[in-house]
This record gives sequence, structure tokens and C-alpha cells, in this order.
Amino acid sequence: MQSFLTTISKLIEEKDLPALMIGGHAVTALGHPRATFDLDLLIPRSSAGRWQAELLKLHYRTFAESANFHQFEAPPGLPLPPLDLMLVDDGVFQTLELTKTDLKPIATPGVVAMIALKLHAIRQPARDDIEKDWSDVLALIKAHHLSLDDPDFSATILKHGGETAVQRIQASLAGGN
Repeated sequence: MQSFLTTISKLIEEKDLPALMIGGHAVTALGHPRATFDLDLLIPRSSAGRWQAELLKLHYRTFAESANFHQFEAPPGLPLPPLDLMLVDDGVFQTLELTKTDLKPIATPGVVAMIALKLHAIRQPARDDIEKDWSDVLALIKAHHLSLDDPDFSATILKHGGETAVQRIQASLAGGN
């Protein structure tokens, strides 16, 4: 997988393609190792066409496409993992990019921004497996010693997860689930 991440990192650099790694690989890079196979990238919507053209050159093909997600898979026989692009408005991308880490080979949003993205995903009605997202959120909070006593962090949780998220985090930090 590392060589694949390096290939995508070189693509980002050489073709000047904006991207932040999100999903399982980002959560692992931010301190909570977990199994994952696909690669999830957050990109500005305006770069989607350029990304698609470059991925097609790597022999990827579009598996599914919606307004906010483009999913790619490799043809049978090529040992490449699935790759998902999450499209966001350019302003949102720029805001998240300001928080980015210097993690290699692909930068991630900062940990608080990553938690905000996870909380946003949890609140989506069609979201599958929100318990995995919650596990990521809680593990990142613990790994980075974040506290709801921090007004900025607490405001982020409330904004992106609502009061239910605040209560679940409080319970987890107090020793519950």
C-alpha cells in the first residue's frame, strides 16, 4: 500500500492536483491505526475533471459517481485499491487545507478538522457503519488528548455533531461508550 500512496503523492505533486487524505488511512496517520483498504481523498470540486483524467491514465475506471463522491476501481488483475474522491466546494477545501498536517506521503486535514469531517459524515442519513466513524472520532480525541473543556474544540463538536455528539464524547471520556 505504501508504494501506492507514494504513486498518488507523486501524482498530486507532479500534476499539481489538490487533495487531502481522509478516511481510514488519514485516521491511521493521525494516530489511530485501523484496517482499511481503499484510499479516500478530499478534493475541491473544481479539480474533479483533472483528477478523473489522471486516474484513468492509471487504468482506474469510474465505479460510481454522485454530486459529492466519485468512486474508482482498478480493472481485475491490477493490484490497486479502490479510490474514492470526496468533492467539496473550493472554499471548504481551502479552509481545510489551512489545517493540513505535514504527514507523508499525503497530507491530511488537522485532527480537529478530521473529527469535524467524521461528525458531518455520521449525521448523513444514508451513512453506513457510523460506529466505525464514532470509533475513529473517540480514538482521535483520546490520542490527541483533546478536551471538551477547550471552547474552540467544544464549539467544533457542537457545530458538526450537535448536542448528541457532545453527550457521547462526554460519556466516552468519562469511561462509558
